[in-house]
Amino acid sequence: MAINILDSMIINRISAGEVVESPFSIVKELIDNSLDAGADKITIEIKNGGIDLISVKDNGCGIDKDDLYKAFMPHATSKITNLEDLEQIATLGFRGEALASISNVSQTSVISKTKASDCSYALDVRGGDFGQLIPTTSDNGTTFTISNLFFNTPARRKFLRKPKQEENQITNIIARYILAHPSVNFKYIVDGKTIYQSHGKTLSDAIYCVYGSEFTQNLLPIEKSLGNIKLTGFVSKIGFSKPNTTYQTLMINSRYVVDDIVSKATYMAMEEYLMPRQFPVYIFNLDMPTIDVDVNVHPSKMNVKFSNPSKIYDLVYSAIKSAIYKFINPVDTAVDASSSQTETSLIKTDLSSLNEISILPNSFTNAFDTNISLKQDSFTPITMFDKDVSQSQTPNNEPKVDMPQEQTEKQVYQNISDLSDYKIVGELFNEFIILERGDNMLLLDFHAGHERLNYDKFVKMVHDREIVVQDLLVPYVHNLSVQEIEYVMQLKPTLCDMGFDVDEFGDKGIIINSVPMQLKDINLKNFVDDLLHDMKNIKPKMDNEITHFLMQKACKSSVKSGMKLSEYEIKELLKNLDINHPVLLCPHGRPILTVIKRSQIEKWFKRIV
Repeated sequence: MAINILDSMIINRISAGEVVESPFSIVKELIDNSLDAGADKITIEIKNGGIDLISVKDNGCGIDKDDLYKAFMPHATSKITNLEDLEQIATLGFRGEALASISNVSQTSVISKTKASDCSYALDVRGGDFGQLIPTTSDNGTTFTISNLFFNTPARRKFLRKPKQEENQITNIIARYILAHPSVNFKYIVDGKTIYQSHGKTLSDAIYCVYGSEFTQNLLPIEKSLGNIKLTGFVSKIGFSKPNTTYQTLMINSRYVVDDIVSKATYMAMEEYLMPRQFPVYIFNLDMPTIDVDVNVHPSKMNVKFSNPSKIYDLVYSAIKSAIYKFINPVDTAVDASSSQTETSLIKTDLSSLNEISILPNSFTNAFDTNISLKQDSFTPITMFDKDVSQSQTPNNEPKVDMPQEQTEKQVYQNISDLSDYKIVGELFNEFIILERGDNMLLLDFHAGHERLNYDKFVKMVHDREIVVQDLLVPYVHNLSVQEIEYVMQLKPTLCDMGFDVDEFGDKGIIINSVPMQLKDINLKNFVDDLLHDMKNIKPKMDNEITHFLMQKACKSSVKSGMKLSEYEIKELLKNLDINHPVLLCPHGRPILTVIKRSQIEKWFKRIV
């Protein structure tokens, strides 16, 4: 069999088949080039899913007249000059064959002008055939127009997906670019209709542009560093999740990528707050040395490989845990403010505001559901809590967006304030207290309430170093593996500060000789089992996070199930919650109170429609 040396036209067509998979791949390559050119304003327009037209216009540095032809040559690039550049890729697009491949399977035109040039120049390339370089007029920057994709390779065109499917893939990647580059003004037009228009401001503004108001207000800010790696962005609040991972966005040095390590760390950090088959939302950016991450492990450059994946996992996990603790334990955050210099903002309202809650038909609503909105005039000014819970300031750590006045709403948690006119109706399932107040029925989870009270009291005692220790009449022994013993012993200093006298018990387990008096009813087996359950995720070096984690587990194990409350105990519980809690969540983020409006109950029984 004879071996043939292929001519350049066939080689280019084969290369085009490898590089130009779909309209999506073209859009991605052109936007990467615009960003690498320093553009802060990019307009993308597509027609018929990008099959008929793709246009990408930017205000970047432009392409010199003498380089316009070279830009379409195979293996031509301005981003790589030597082998060392491949080891530390800092640019977005860098495949030298991209423009050559695109122009070989489409009708391509480019108009570009540099700041130093007196005029712009246009060049058409049809199926790899070059036209004449023509002087013209345009603003500084570059505009690429790709028409009739695969017009000369009908077999490839036949295997394109339906235009709407191609469009959806492009729309998704445009959204990721807006999130990855919030300082860039993006405009995205589909078949003449503007889909996205970002304004090049903050990440919060970018999130609002892509996902809207409700989504943006249900996020917690994230910021944490570990060595030379910094994580910033937002993660979903407790109670806000999605049924899939498509709302998870990760950028590395402002490059959108897909990575299982970050996704897994986020899920494990929030697992106990998620319903089955639900996933957390996040928009993260990892700033890290380019040498520590390989973005060239896949032709699409969307999959990466970390040099130290466990370090990335630890950073993400601990950052999310820290954000969650600050959110569900604002009193703790206030107490720690002097050492951590971190403050958490809260909104306080009383139950009179509950009449403003909008409840969807055929469902009842949790009073702490992040989807609930109160009318703008139904809440009081934001309060920042310091040690004496008294100062009022403006919060600076919540996502902020500029929205029209009529769209401004706040999702808030509520406290049991001014309950002088409530009526105790009874007890349900030995778990809930039924209360009546006005036109609202309130269901109070008294186990969650007790856990909240125990936790806050315990936190204060640990912080003030007022722990009273209760020696056990019979020390508790728990058999463990060697790895489990080592893990618990790493936690020993923190456990001792909390009032737990714990030590090794031979090579078979641990022994606990005393517990804090506040938690004298603790179920030690459950407590130790809870610690070991998160053994792979919680690292003893995680400073404040591990302290809160241990206190959470201890207080959870100290609340007895099956207990019954007298009316006096119910009133005392409500009174204490009212005094101590601007946020009615248990230490694990579960709601303590649920409200069902009378009108909703009447709808269930068809009294009203």
